[in-house]
Amino acid sequence: MVAVALLVIVGGIALFFKLVASRDDVQIRLGDDYFNAGEAADMAEDVRDRGPILFSDLAGGSRDIVVQHLGQDPAQGWLAFEARRPGDPRNCQVSWSAARNLFEYSCAASLTFPADGTGLGQLPVAITAGRIIVDINAAQRGSSTTPSTTASSVVLSGR
Repeated sequence: MVAVALLVIVGGIALFFKLVASRDDVQIRLGDDYFNAGEAADMAEDVRDRGPILFSDLAGGSRDIVVQHLGQDPAQGWLAFEARRPGDPRNCQVSWSAARNLFEYSCAASLTFPADGTGLGQLPVAITAGRIIVDINAAQRGSSTTPSTTASSVVLSGR
C-alpha cells in the first residue's frame, strides 16, 4: 500500500513538471529582486569614512555592485551601479581613489569613472524604513518597484 501511494506521489510530481515545462510563459528566476545594503545612516557614515562599498555577488559570482553615497543626508543621495563594464571578466572592476575622487578601472589604467558611476550599469535605489534597497533586477523587468521586504546573499568586499 505504501509503495502504491509513493508511486502516485512520484507520478503526480513528474506530471506537474512535464506540464510546467511544456508551457511557453514559464520564467525561472533564481535569487532576490532586491538587495538590502544596510541601514542608511550607518552606511552613509561608512562611505564617508572609507569610501564607496563594493558588494561581491555570491549567488552567480559575477554581479558585483558598488553602493555610493553623495551628499550629507543619509536618506538621500544613494547610488548603486555595476562594478565592471558589461562583458568584462570578473577580475576587472572599479576601485575608489579618494585622492582623485573617482573610480579607477583595474583592466585599463587610463579608464576612470566619476563618483556617481556614470558609464557603468546603474541600479535603482530606494530608502525603505531607513534601509538602502537596491533593485538588482530592474533591467530584466524593464521597471523598478519599491519592495516591502527584502533579503539577499551578498558579501561585503574589501575597498
